[in-house]
Amino acid sequence: MRKKSIRIIVFIISVGLFSCQEESSSEVSTKSVETETPESSSDSDGQDHDSDQVSDQNNPDPKATLDDVDSNTRTIEKDGRMITVVLPPEEEVLRDIPEEAVHIPDVIDAYDFHSYEKLNTFLTKYVTYSGKVNYSSIKTNKSQLNDIIEEFEENYPESDWSYTQKLTYWINAYNVYTIKLVTDNYPTSSITKITAKPWHKKFIKLGGKTYSLNNIENDIVRKQFNEPRIHFALNCASKSCPVLLNKAYTPAKLYGQLTSQTKRFLSDYSKNDFSGKTIKISKIFDWYGEDFRKNGNTVIDFFNKYRSEQLSDPKISYLEYSWDLNK
Repeated sequence: MRKKSIRIIVFIISVGLFSCQEESSSEVSTKSVETETPESSSDSDGQDHDSDQVSDQNNPDPKATLDDVDSNTRTIEKDGRMITVVLPPEEEVLRDIPEEAVHIPDVIDAYDFHSYEKLNTFLTKYVTYSGKVNYSSIKTNKSQLNDIIEEFEENYPESDWSYTQKLTYWINAYNVYTIKLVTDNYPTSSITKITAKPWHKKFIKLGGKTYSLNNIENDIVRKQFNEPRIHFALNCASKSCPVLLNKAYTPAKLYGQLTSQTKRFLSDYSKNDFSGKTIKISKIFDWYGEDFRKNGNTVIDFFNKYRSEQLSDPKISYLEYSWDLNK
């Protein structure tokens, strides 16, 4: 469909170019090139000229000229004669247009990596709303995942990227490479069965460097962006992790997506239980507690910011963390 659209645009632009050339000559009709067949005349030997010979009086340029667009005809020179021929649609007309006369607007080839269209399609296909990943199907058709990884390799963050563009890139990259790590070692019942420290395995090649998932999370995302909500967007491929969003994060929607994921995680009673006098919360708030206590805040202050039912000063305990695969 895209190639056909380009051809149609090129055809229209090219017709416009030829029309401009025709208008510049007072001897050529501004609407179309008219062909005339002269009356038969006799040579000295008394023989008539071929009846299909066409006069070139109205076409001083011997080069081919486009006729009326609707009729799709062209007057061309063949064997020393000017004749009018009917061409098939689009493709044949384009074939004879000089390459230098064709200009395709840049907008046709516009590509926006930050829309993450391929990743969005991939996640929608292989991840359920509840965050379960179909690793088996991904492994059967790894080409789609490989294409996405290639996009990340070719679009390493530049200095002119915005704050949200950079943060979005690293969140998506973390989730994509987590899926790759599991898929490359599937079947497995847990990411922790792949190796003793899967997050320290250096296998991510971006920007001429080799990273681990730990590098992305702790050395880049946590260190550079000061955003505690990222803990509900980064997915560690385990049941107790925040749900893997089955859509790509995008710069335009990032803040809304982070807030939504935070509220969703806090409202999931299998991962956080605020019902008793002693609240039972995810170990994420223990492991990364400092991220939620910045600027004089407490973890409870963080909870109250994203929950309608406010907490006062409850006792805290931590739930056991399940590393079973999120499949």
